[in-house]
Amino acid sequence: MPGAQNRLCTAIITVGDAEAGLIHRSVLDRVAEIAGRLGCRSAASVDNLPASFTGAVLVRMRRDLDEVMAFAEAARRTGWVLGDLAAAPGDEPVPVLDTPDGRVWASSARGFELHGPDGVRHVTELAGLPGTARRTALLFLITPLAEAARQAQLLQIHEFMG
Repeated sequence: MPGAQNRLCTAIITVGDAEAGLIHRSVLDRVAEIAGRLGCRSAASVDNLPASFTGAVLVRMRRDLDEVMAFAEAARRTGWVLGDLAAAPGDEPVPVLDTPDGRVWASSARGFELHGPDGVRHVTELAGLPGTARRTALLFLITPLAEAARQAQLLQIHEFMG
């Protein structure tokens, strides 16, 4: 499986001192974008890393994430997954992974693409990652963040340094 050190634009979620998972910055950007439109101030700051939430701010964050997820579901917002790679690109493609063959990007319209020395090609599968690329509901991409927030007394999100 492509190593976590090859991941690009990735953040790490921690609950207390324990790692709760990785999340692509594009998912945080979509959460912040939707939260901003809904007036959900706590969730609107998740893309401003490093971020730390505790006490009353964390309680608001949980409510905000519920609203963001409800909106994402109702609006049928989507992202892309391939194995454990997940991204929610906006108007511009976002880098997700460096491989020996080139850099993998996610595009909102085209899914995953490999940009290498031989040009750009659509990617449906990658060696070391199970399954095929598929569009998925943004709701599912936000869920790990929401679950971590529900468990946390202290929720932190910071850049993943591999």
